[in-house]
Amino acid sequence: MIDAEAAVRKVEATYDRAWLAGDVDVLASCLTEDAVLVSPRNEVASGRDEVRQFLNAFLEGPARNSTHTSRILRVSFVTDDVAIVDGEAIIEGVEASEFGAPTVVHRFTDVLRKRNGQWAIAHIRAYAMTTSPPKGA
Repeated sequence: MIDAEAAVRKVEATYDRAWLAGDVDVLASCLTEDAVLVSPRNEVASGRDEVRQFLNAFLEGPARNSTHTSRILRVSFVTDDVAIVDGEAIIEGVEASEFGAPTVVHRFTDVLRKRNGQWAIAHIRAYAMTTSPPKGA
């Protein structure tokens, strides 16, 4: 599973780089067609196009020029083609008025699926945000 874990981590790293670049097209390419996103505010976007629109609105609004750094805590494989990633996301540079601070942190769980040899995120669940990085970050 070492090669599979590296491939899963690569998808997560691509997501972070695309966020930094504000490239919603690359963000969307990390997702399955039927992807679901549950935001820290419990907003839900279903399907790649809706998730893309949701992320675009966030990146064009309060998160413009922000960074997104994922710290992967664990990668688990349910099957050879389903992985669960647990981690923490640190988002820096958001409008302070939007979240109360320019840096927010949230835990997340991503479910990735492998189809035709490619891993993609099928489900993103972002948990409640805090306004300070976790200890040791």
